[in-house]
Amino acid sequence: MAALTQSAIDVVLGQLSKVVKDEVQLIGGVHRDMKFIKDEMDSMNGFLTHLNKMESEHDDQVRAWMKQVRETAYVAEDCVERYVRDMERLGVSQGGCAAYAAMALLALSKPKTFWELHQLGKQITELRTRVHEVGERRVRYDVKVPDKRNRRLVRNEAASGQDEERRECFVRSLEEELQQEDKRRARDQGPDPLGRPSLVLRAHAKMGGLLALPLRLGGGGGDTIAQLPGLVSSESARVRRILKRCCPPRPDHPRPTLTDAEAEKFRCTKKMFVCALYVYPYLTNAELKQLKVGVEAPGVEAQEARNQVMVFCYSMLSTQQKSCLQYLTAFKHETEISRTSMVRRWVAEGLVGKEPGEGSTATLQEAGERCFRELRLRGFIRPARWGDNGTVKSCVMDGPVQDFVDGITRSENFLSDLPAHLQRQLEIRSIVRYGRPSMSAPAAAPAPLRSVLLSSCCGGGVTRTSRYDDEQDYAASTATLLKHRMDALVDFVKELPKLYRLNVLDLGGCKGLRRRHLVAFTELECLRYLSLRDTDVPGLVPDRHMNRFEQLETLDIRGTRIPPRDTKRIYLPKLKHLLAGRFTMASAEKEMLVTVDVPDRIGSMRGMETLSRVRVSVDGAELERVAKLRQLRKLGVVVHANTATAAVLGRVLYMLAGSLRSLSVWVVDANADAVARTRTRTRIAATSTQQGSGGEGILHISSLHEIARSLALENLHIKGKVSLPSWIGTAPKLTNVTLSDTEMDGGDALRRLATVVNLCCLKLSRNAFTEQALHFKDVQFQALRFLVVEGDAFTRLAFSAGDAAPKLERIVWSIGGTRAAQKNEELIVGIQHLPSLKRIELRASFREHNLLEWMRQQRQTTTSSAAKYRIYYVSSSTDRRNQTIAEVPKAATDTTLTLPAAVIHQLT
Repeated sequence: MAALTQSAIDVVLGQLSKVVKDEVQLIGGVHRDMKFIKDEMDSMNGFLTHLNKMESEHDDQVRAWMKQVRETAYVAEDCVERYVRDMERLGVSQGGCAAYAAMALLALSKPKTFWELHQLGKQITELRTRVHEVGERRVRYDVKVPDKRNRRLVRNEAASGQDEERRECFVRSLEEELQQEDKRRARDQGPDPLGRPSLVLRAHAKMGGLLALPLRLGGGGGDTIAQLPGLVSSESARVRRILKRCCPPRPDHPRPTLTDAEAEKFRCTKKMFVCALYVYPYLTNAELKQLKVGVEAPGVEAQEARNQVMVFCYSMLSTQQKSCLQYLTAFKHETEISRTSMVRRWVAEGLVGKEPGEGSTATLQEAGERCFRELRLRGFIRPARWGDNGTVKSCVMDGPVQDFVDGITRSENFLSDLPAHLQRQLEIRSIVRYGRPSMSAPAAAPAPLRSVLLSSCCGGGVTRTSRYDDEQDYAASTATLLKHRMDALVDFVKELPKLYRLNVLDLGGCKGLRRRHLVAFTELECLRYLSLRDTDVPGLVPDRHMNRFEQLETLDIRGTRIPPRDTKRIYLPKLKHLLAGRFTMASAEKEMLVTVDVPDRIGSMRGMETLSRVRVSVDGAELERVAKLRQLRKLGVVVHANTATAAVLGRVLYMLAGSLRSLSVWVVDANADAVARTRTRTRIAATSTQQGSGGEGILHISSLHEIARSLALENLHIKGKVSLPSWIGTAPKLTNVTLSDTEMDGGDALRRLATVVNLCCLKLSRNAFTEQALHFKDVQFQALRFLVVEGDAFTRLAFSAGDAAPKLERIVWSIGGTRAAQKNEELIVGIQHLPSLKRIELRASFREHNLLEWMRQQRQTTTSSAAKYRIYYVSSSTDRRNQTIAEVPKAATDTTLTLPAAVIHQLT
């Protein structure tokens, strides 16, 4: 038996020796191949950099060659990452005796990894041949840089604070000018023959979100072309001639008016062109003259002239900005695009990078934010939704801009189709929403059920009613369709080419997602961005599967019902953004946050930048590990009020003083939290008992006096029984403060908040103060621009001094449905003490008929030209959320805002 066993082992070892020898010869050449690939790609990159500086259009040979380089580079990046991750970690990349030993050990212990390594060696060898052929093809077909004058390379530099404010002011002025032109054009054009509102007026209403920023209300838009820097009078004249060619008059009208579609196209073109001239500092008279000659050439119509102007504006973008703009075609079917999600996807796709000279503390996220600001300031994207502090929450691309970007993207791909990575992102979202074309959908749904199906695709919610006898049968077929939809997505992912690297998987809002689908997606080991936001996934897969996402940078599980402990044991070494939390309304005025636990190994995820809305244990021990995350920019934690948690949270702020930009602390009641935990599917009976014994009282985080002046903190959000930190007045960069259900003494809190020198936005939600009336009397908010009040706990705002808030521009008051307004109420008094006020916005579930009837009865003696500020009545009801019902101009003599009785729906 021993002899037979020895003989069998000898045979196996003999065969293994041959296999290992062949494998080492294959793998041993990989290092040389990688060096050759790097040298070739460096040469190609130098050629492309030179090519990118040229202002002339590229011919077909150049474009075809660039497409081949782009595709090759995309595959090469994947191979390089796998090379660094697998081969060097296993010690087999350099050859030699050590490589033989490592290969033998790997083949015996991990045959699957051994086979994957073999395949990687073959792929890199094939890639070397492909790169060599692409390099030779340029020489063979004589692809050269056109002999033209260089255009100065545009860099995606960060503007200084003053420059940023100056540019924002210019764009606001231009927006106002465009709105005034729309109004004049609508008056000149007259009503629609069918009685429909003009598209320019609908566009003006659609752009109403821009009024979240301060606008001049008295003097009109002005002439922004005259404000362009460095333009002599002759160049200004050329600018106007170029724009005139983009705006053809209607031949059947005595004045130069436009059709609705033409008006929208011209508005987009003018904004892009004027913004490009303002931002781009290197423009010469010759360049404008060349563009003017092009648009005035014989046979050039208005549409072609607009295309030439848009191409001119596009050419002024940097390489990163062009890549990010083209990537927006992946969102073409979305209603609006979340700014933060879009930036994180740019980073995941490798479209943004740090600029030369940036410090080590700069992040790719910040580079992406700069790129977003540039695209917005240049008119390629338009804000769709604003935050209370004036930041952009989401954006859209206007139709003409979207058509242009789609066309330029297809053109640069040298085909009629989009590039592969963009086309596949569109296909993924299409499958999530509608399924694959080969899938058979159930018969037409009854009317209310159609809304249920459409809502489920978008992550919304509709209350279902049993109005049809066949509702249960249809619901079953709908569930089957949703299930098939996810199965189809799994099949689509498995059918992707082996050399294709999928970086982004956005499943936001999809229904029918199950754990088995997530298990299949864990095969995408190169995935960097995974969004499960607002899905019905019951939970994450076990950590042995989740931990396969070794390259994952963003995990978005907001709005899901994932059990809290599903995140405890995950370890994603490159994770940068963990976003969690689901809000529920425990009552009409009480909001509850259901979220997940902090991962046990969070301290080892050293690249973490955002840790949002995760909960910690009663003593806050997990925060000790969070303090090790020196790259952390945003921290949101759910904690209990006790001295142990306060001490650990103070240490976190101390350790992260130079990096942390945003802090959100949500203090929960221990008993309520214990009840909430028992409703989950986790086994936490003992934990609930333990947590019920601690966490009462008020959380104090006031032990940072010695480092307060070095804090980089910009945003502070406090919810629950938390005292106002004593160091808050010395935090130099703090600009936004939100207080919710803190039940503080209003007078004392306002006096301390007034010492925050750079406080720009103050948001008070529900029971932030114990008082119902806020008196701005003995305080001086020197920098405050936005004041936001939410809920029915506050009944009155009073301003008694001119220096209480001299820069306050906007007041937003969201009124709930519990206020019994049986008579007219004075909401805001002392408006005459607010010299900079431009907008008051009331949000409520209004009874529109009553509101409009009351407004009709009032004698409005002011006009828009004499208005000092405006009042906007905005609907908060589900069917008309964020829609402006009425806009009322007010003069300086209107010093009190009154809420009429019976104009708000009361909750029963």
